[in-house]
Amino acid sequence: MKSFRFIPGFLLIVLVGCSNQKESSKAHDGKELIQHSDKLSIQQFDDYQRITVNYSNNSAETLTYILYPENTTKPQVEADLFITTPIKGIICFSTSQLPALDVLNLEEKLLAFPGTQWIYDSTMRTSVAAGKIKDIGQKNGVNIEKILSLQPDLVMGYDMNNSFDNLKAIQQANIPVVINVDYLENSPLGRAEWIKFIASFFQKLDEADSVFDTIEKNYTDLKEIAESNNSEKTTVLTGVMYGDTWYIPGGNSYGARFIQDAGGNYLWTDTQESGSLEMSYESILNKAQNADLWIGAANFKSYEELKNTNTKYTYFDAFRNKKIYSYTKRMRNSGGNDYLESGYLRPDLVLQDHIKIIQPELLEDKPFTYFEPLAD
Repeated sequence: MKSFRFIPGFLLIVLVGCSNQKESSKAHDGKELIQHSDKLSIQQFDDYQRITVNYSNNSAETLTYILYPENTTKPQVEADLFITTPIKGIICFSTSQLPALDVLNLEEKLLAFPGTQWIYDSTMRTSVAAGKIKDIGQKNGVNIEKILSLQPDLVMGYDMNNSFDNLKAIQQANIPVVINVDYLENSPLGRAEWIKFIASFFQKLDEADSVFDTIEKNYTDLKEIAESNNSEKTTVLTGVMYGDTWYIPGGNSYGARFIQDAGGNYLWTDTQESGSLEMSYESILNKAQNADLWIGAANFKSYEELKNTNTKYTYFDAFRNKKIYSYTKRMRNSGGNDYLESGYLRPDLVLQDHIKIIQPELLEDKPFTYFEPLAD
């Protein structure tokens, strides 16, 4: 395990009686262990944990998992799935799930991943090269036979839209499949708190609490530093075009929160959407042509690359003034991008990068972690 360091600066469920059934009132007397997440609840009882995952924007659509120690009696409560812990082997389906295994010293528990070329973590890449972590294909076309041959104790999915047909064999083989929807969180700390979800299956909640508490403190301290400066706020544009559509985060989204918490003036902060907005180039240019900064220009690494992709990008002041930043500092030649991996667990470092961009005078001695300016 790499030490937990603070650098300065598919339908995927096993429908075991799947419903929105509620437990008896007695089951709600547990201690809630989640503070920031809107999509996750972990309640601790004397002899088990009750995990509730809200897998959509409809508050009534939930899944309940009961976790209880091996060699103990199965709790007499209602749930969609019962799992004995600690599990010994897991297959994950999203890079956002991998950093928790790293910081909790559980890398060896990862048996397989769909598209191992997308993994950034150096320890896991070594395990891939040694054949210890298997490649099971792409997310929407995984090798079911290989998954079954590995006999994982748990498969952790991330989406409710994958083909359930691909998972029937896993269900029939009595391999539990759970869903992790950290990507639905609007709060950076809410998303990072999903480390506790992963930790629960390994009986590592105490360690996860310690990791998260440090991240939370760092994030809070950095936000206070950003708020201490009362100067005129810097205007910020973000996103890029895919085809003819420019995608930007809504005003109540995860991406917008970093800009706001770093002291920036996100130009679409008054929108109510928590997901992405689909905008025309003309509407973006009309509102953000004179924006001071452009943060999050996807994987573009240079102004020349951006210009060659579409000359329309050159009409923004941020392009002309060389004030564009992208999350490309930590990338593998194979395609792995650490911003899309450990960045979700480390919102404190992502916020630090945003503050360095928006209010550089506040963190002059801190290096960038995930972001960097585009090359001339």
